Amino acid sequence: TLYEKNDFLGGQLRHADFASFKWPLRDFKDYLIRQMYKAGVEVLLSTEATPEMIRARGYDAVLVAAGAEPIIPDIPRADGANVWTPISVYGNEKALGKNVVVVGGAQIGVETGMYLAENGHRVTVLTRQKQMAHDATPIHYVEMFRDAWEALETFSYITEATTTGISEGKVTYVDAEGKEKSIKTDSVVV
Repeated sequence: TLYEKNDFLGGQLRHADFASFKWPLRDFKDYLIRQMYKAGVEVLLSTEATPEMIRARGYDAVLVAAGAEPIIPDIPRADGANVWTPISVYGNEKALGKNVVVVGGAQIGVETGMYLAENGHRVTVLTRQKQMAHDATPIHYVEMFRDAWEALETFSYITEATTTGISEGKVTYVDAEGKEKSIKTDSVVV
């Protein structure tokens, strides 16, 4: 029996349902879901398991897959009302403002920024690294990311930028030369 508090399966892979360029991951996720049903797993969606529910069924073993919580960077006002996490963006992109700053240019930040740019947002990604998607495998970086983000007219990035603050309407950062700058924004993804 699988107890799932959400009304969907896939957990952290759910973002693949939304980003066009993540179709291989979406196909893999869907394959795993089909295999689970074929194996006869009882799936209870929109059901958060409680100790009482588990005890009542008398299971021989219980595996807990409680999911992950995003790590929010230690940036002033990173918990503001205009701040989102990457996983919360997917399926909710219409709730974000037109101009979005993504703080963090690792693979997940780049993918989230690309997704938002494909959906009508003007996106700027800030990364402390010298290269975008520095954690992507070389084949993904060359074949998928670089060419794809270069083709998006509403996607831009700033490398070697350290974010120093988030406020209503702007994100401040220090550039590679040590100068403090800011970007006007409606929403921020950290």
